[in-house]
Amino acid sequence: MVSLAELDSVLEEAAACFSLGEDAGRAFLADIRVAPPPWPSDPFSAQYTRWAFELYARISGRSSYSVAHESSPFDFDAALRRPYPYATGSSVVVGDDLVARGSIVRALGLTAPARVVELGPGWGNLTADLVATGHEVTAVDVDEGFCRLIAERVPGAHVVCADMLSFAAWHEGDRYDAAIFFESFHHCAQHVELLELLHGVIRRDGVVVFGAEPVDVLAYPWGPRLDGLSLWSSRRYGWLELGFDERYFLAMLRRTGWVARRIGGPTASSTVYVARTARARGGPGRQE
Repeated sequence: MVSLAELDSVLEEAAACFSLGEDAGRAFLADIRVAPPPWPSDPFSAQYTRWAFELYARISGRSSYSVAHESSPFDFDAALRRPYPYATGSSVVVGDDLVARGSIVRALGLTAPARVVELGPGWGNLTADLVATGHEVTAVDVDEGFCRLIAERVPGAHVVCADMLSFAAWHEGDRYDAAIFFESFHHCAQHVELLELLHGVIRRDGVVVFGAEPVDVLAYPWGPRLDGLSLWSSRRYGWLELGFDERYFLAMLRRTGWVARRIGGPTASSTVYVARTARARGGPGRQE
């Protein structure tokens, strides 16, 4: 356990380890933790949200959070040839990513062609999988670099450069059969509002799929994750790295009109949650 005051010096050591390789950097960060400060009792309150984003500011070194922080520096030409995770050269990182993506495609349960919106596609690896499967895919990302990369790598995808909340708020036209979050939902600051807006984005009988999201047993209901890799990402890049205790996550879905099924996988990152509107199930239903 380290203190926030020690964080910069510890992350300097992590940078030295990453210079030796992805596995070395991750191994060093695996032993790093910061203890959370006391949190308010109601996780749905404005007071709790202030606590979470004050903690983010302390961790990240930024005065406040902005979606402008959700950008990833990368070499475009290199990423065209060898995007993340392949560029890491790590069998573990690549293998986990492949298993996670396979778990999402399997859990989606839709016969192609279906209309799918992927929110926060990043490098576009899952986007490519979905297009190759025969789905009609809209990829929505706030990072202009990622939008350009996906348009080049996956010409069959329709790319929209926008943040997730704005896209959901302003969506018009036909609704989608599914909305997919792959390692992206935890970057949304207004995640409760986003879940409410998704009812206007997908069909009444559609699904929302959450893959490789940090839903686990946490000491606190939700907020910035305090493990080494998350601390590294927030401090170095300013990314919002939220985590969710499963009890809060399921309660949040119920509160916003969804009922979820958890599908376990062979790795931690391959766990998938599939949510349907409670109205499509004839009522609030049972959490599984």
